[in-house]
Amino acid sequence: MKLNELLKKIPNLRQMPNHPALQDEVKGLSTNSHACQPGDLFIGIPGTRVDGGEFWESAIAKGALAALISPQAAEKTTPLTRGNPEEMACVIVADDMTKACAAAATAFYGYPAQQLQLVGVTGTNGKTTTTHLIEFLLAHSAANPSTTLPTALFGTLYTRWPGFEQTAVHTTPFTVELQKQLKSAVDAGCSVGVMEVSSHALAQGRVLGCEFDVAVFTNLTQDHLDFHRDMEDYFLAKALLFGQDYLQGRAIINQDDPYGRRLIPQLNPEQVWRYSTENTTADLWTSELNYEPTGVSGMLHTPAGQTAFSSPLVGQYNLSNLLAAVGAALHLGLNLESIVAALPQFPGVPGRMERVQLQSEQDISVIVDYAHTPDSLENLLKAARPFIQGKMICVFGCGGDRDRTKRPQMGKIAAELADLAVVTSDNPRTEDPERILQDILEGVPSAVEPLVICDRATAIRTAILQAQSRDGVLIAGKGHEDYQILGTEKIHFDDREQALDALRARFTA
Repeated sequence: MKLNELLKKIPNLRQMPNHPALQDEVKGLSTNSHACQPGDLFIGIPGTRVDGGEFWESAIAKGALAALISPQAAEKTTPLTRGNPEEMACVIVADDMTKACAAAATAFYGYPAQQLQLVGVTGTNGKTTTTHLIEFLLAHSAANPSTTLPTALFGTLYTRWPGFEQTAVHTTPFTVELQKQLKSAVDAGCSVGVMEVSSHALAQGRVLGCEFDVAVFTNLTQDHLDFHRDMEDYFLAKALLFGQDYLQGRAIINQDDPYGRRLIPQLNPEQVWRYSTENTTADLWTSELNYEPTGVSGMLHTPAGQTAFSSPLVGQYNLSNLLAAVGAALHLGLNLESIVAALPQFPGVPGRMERVQLQSEQDISVIVDYAHTPDSLENLLKAARPFIQGKMICVFGCGGDRDRTKRPQMGKIAAELADLAVVTSDNPRTEDPERILQDILEGVPSAVEPLVICDRATAIRTAILQAQSRDGVLIAGKGHEDYQILGTEKIHFDDREQALDALRARFTA
């Protein structure tokens, strides 16, 4: 696509420049001035600390044929030359860089979102499990394999589709990268995209240009208050997914969540399916439940009818995720009977209630989970309690450079629900790890004596070695992550590996 053709698709341009580069082919898009390739259009994104558009000269020096920047960046930078006053650089100014970036990316990559049925899942907890369930059902629910729906998954763990998998950097990619990935998924033959949509992505307009056939709201509990002003701001960001810019089909909303109940009346009633683990007036609900260490079974009630079901997922919160996924699959045209037939085969999600097993006759349970908010930690402890015959030991910490107010809350929850709380580091980042531990301990009742071990590897090892037969050790906070961030350095660290090392020490001592 020629530059002048691409610019015609971008709104709110200050002025179309008269420049020879307008007739050149745009080879690619880049938001990193240092990574620009010859022929790229550089898009300078305003950030919280610095406006990327201020670095347009570096992008031009790397070979970018033009730069798209904000008025603020244009005011701060030098005259628009490449050093030679007679050779003006091609710099275009857009009043709204968020919309300009989305328009440029969607047009350059051929509007890939329009070629997919998109499912967006947002909420504080449950996004990863719900999206994985939807992906699995789409791949395994058709009676005839030739009628399965090739699906792309975009989320916290990875971006993947048949024949491709890549570790994710962000829960929801930034605009240019997201549109590029959507285009690759379309080229690979995908017909459905299932996406975790974070509040950051919605607030920053990363998913502009994406129209969703299904939007799921799982819940809203305290998190990310280092980014959002307060819970109201957090909710309003999540609610954007259900506005006219994004939702074109079905909203599937957790009726058990107070913010979900607030969202429901804001939408067309015919557009909404409500799901609940408690309320039989919902569109999707369950009855006659039987909880076991290996999962849950019962009756599933849906807009398509009711039927018996079983699932290997443990805990009421996972039952809620299951209902959301079933609703999405039904709206996309899957048959209820084939969905229910596929559910028992779901392999689970890495780092979500993941059991660490060294040997078949292991005398203690060890579970690794991503629970890193007060609500998710409480859900984890309550879900695990019925299946731990002895003491429940919880190893957990809180991340640095993040919302400090949730730290004492998590300390209180662990102290009250676990038999022993082991307080340790998570990802301290640039904060003093000992200070983070003190913040957590402020919430622990004075009558409770937790173990406080700053080094996470030592904390995990201590918990597993001192556990008695039939005890359970829950290691919370990092789940699938295979790193720990100390200062500004990311080092290899995997809770599951640490747990296995401790189990080897336990059984070879």
